[in-house]
Amino acid sequence: MALFTGTYKDNKVDRKGRVSLPAKLRAELPPENNREIFIYPSPTQEGLEACDRAFMEQMRDAAGINPFEDEDADMGSLIEEAQPVTIDTGGRIIIPSDFEEFTDLGTEIVFIGRGHRFLIMSTAVHAEYRKRRRDQMKARAKQRAGDGT
Repeated sequence: MALFTGTYKDNKVDRKGRVSLPAKLRAELPPENNREIFIYPSPTQEGLEACDRAFMEQMRDAAGINPFEDEDADMGSLIEEAQPVTIDTGGRIIIPSDFEEFTDLGTEIVFIGRGHRFLIMSTAVHAEYRKRRRDQMKARAKQRAGDGT
């Protein structure tokens, strides 16, 4: 399974809606992935998430989706929204236009590694996200210091 790490800024979306997937993220994709990732709306952030096939299969297994039931589980909803995206020979992807309602990515986006998946968000949203994450880290550090640990 892939291990996506790092933050990659200044990724420009061209006129045709293509953006280069950072080389370090592409390098994490196993050869059997057939140059494909899955993109879906993030359930927790203002943006999108992406993963490889192995992680998508892991989500499917965790959801315990029963094809004969109509109940919507959170994991099942993510799988329903996910779209396979092919990485072209130039290392570029086209973010599905269906996801415009979930996020306004604009012409510059940021990729953020989150382990088995990565986030895709606009530079403006990333600035807010980064501040929120740092504030959370400071609050946790302060709490640990107050606990005497």
